[in-house]
Amino acid sequence: MVVSICPFCHTGRLERRTMTYVQWHGDQLLVAGRLPAVVCDVCGERTYDERAVEHLQRLLWASMGSMAAPRPPHLA
Repeated sequence: MVVSICPFCHTGRLERRTMTYVQWHGDQLLVAGRLPAVVCDVCGERTYDERAVEHLQRLLWASMGSMAAPRPPHLA
């Protein structure tokens, strides 16, 4: 087992966990539960799994297109 030392506090050990991801998306707060992350057991610094965040962003951008206000019939 490889133990990584935290690059931020240089004291804690990094461990894989699932965490709640919270970020502003435009003027709305996005809260996504159970995203894989690596978390320091001392300072709490966390880095989310890049593939999971990219997947989440793709879903958000896809939903943004479907949430666009419909155009009035005379402008369609």
